Amino acid sequence: MPNAKGWRTRNEMMDTGAACFIPDAPGALTGRWQGSPPEDGIMLTRGRCAELGAPVKDREYPVVFIYRVQTKDDYRYVPFYHRQAHEIDRKKTNYLEERVLQRRANEEVDKRDPSDILEA
Repeated sequence: MPNAKGWRTRNEMMDTGAACFIPDAPGALTGRWQGSPPEDGIMLTRGRCAELGAPVKDREYPVVFIYRVQTKDDYRYVPFYHRQAHEIDRKKTNYLEERVLQRRANEEVDKRDPSDILEA
């Protein structure tokens, strides 16, 4: 059973059959996938889905998990939910989310540096 944050243990995550991303190091954006994540849209946490106007529905299951090595207990697998670009408020997306959506839609990716966005 998931903990209060909805995170799962390894066995609970494996039982879902969802894909899992294991980073190379804490906070790394590189790593390896076990299973296949969706090829379109974007994967977001429960809280981020709500912030972008597409809250997680009752009985909606996560499509991927991300392993968090920093966590000190057995609940190290964070659930992420799939959303298409048209389901979320794109005015509220951050720089990295927008880049993911643009890349997956084969749009021209904004060439600005992330620090330029954060300073604006």
